[in-house]
Amino acid sequence: MSQFLSFRKVSLANNGICLYESKHLPGAVVTPHYHDIYQILYILNGDGTITLQGHAYDVSSDQMVLIAPHSLHAVYARTRMTVLVLAFGDFLEQLSGSEALFAHAFGTSKYHMVDSMSATELRDSFRKILYEQSRNDDFSDLAIRGHLLQVLLILARSWESQRFRDSNEHRAELLRDYIEAHYFHHLSAENLAARLKITPRHMNAIFTERFHLTPIQYLTDVRVKHAKELLIGTDKDIISICFEVGFETISTFYRAFKKKVGMSPQQFRKSQS
Repeated sequence: MSQFLSFRKVSLANNGICLYESKHLPGAVVTPHYHDIYQILYILNGDGTITLQGHAYDVSSDQMVLIAPHSLHAVYARTRMTVLVLAFGDFLEQLSGSEALFAHAFGTSKYHMVDSMSATELRDSFRKILYEQSRNDDFSDLAIRGHLLQVLLILARSWESQRFRDSNEHRAELLRDYIEAHYFHHLSAENLAARLKITPRHMNAIFTERFHLTPIQYLTDVRVKHAKELLIGTDKDIISICFEVGFETISTFYRAFKKKVGMSPQQFRKSQS
């Protein structure tokens, strides 16, 4: 009976596909359940945890999970979280030559940290599906199926590429992309390493081998780079810039900036005027 109660029906359009937005308030919980269709959950913003077949994964922007039919999953939102849900049936099995691809790439549920290039392509395809859903003319069903196929190809190639690339190099590049997108957050070696599910020592080793800096050194460089842009392009106070780019104290900001640039923030601003 509990297995029956955990099933949730998702209504699909006549074309067997539906893309919709799911919003979760901080602390919201979607209890364990399963569907009889496929779902791709793509995190637009916010962060939380998705439990998939008993494994918990921390998720944030541009990360996603593929949920195969009958896979038990749950969602917990730490912050306000917006998720795009792409739900679809087995329509690919009707396409000639697609059965092997479908079974190989999408036969099991999985978590995926999407690289920046794939994320851009995915967002573009999602926008096109949303547009066609709203347009709803005689060609929309065909267009939506084409855009869904494009989403699946992007993901399949991304997964295949990830399998054959050096895993340490891939981890380092994912971490670099994460730092560049979240530099203004409070980041430490411990929580960065936790995202990759490795120790800080291992993280430092693989990142330094790839970029010749530790992740924290790279984070400082990114923050200083953005501080320089704000010093040149705005008249914001130094302390506001310090806060905006993620430094915890003004003294830490001054030390990092002078070490990198060779002068204080005020001196740098004057030299650019």
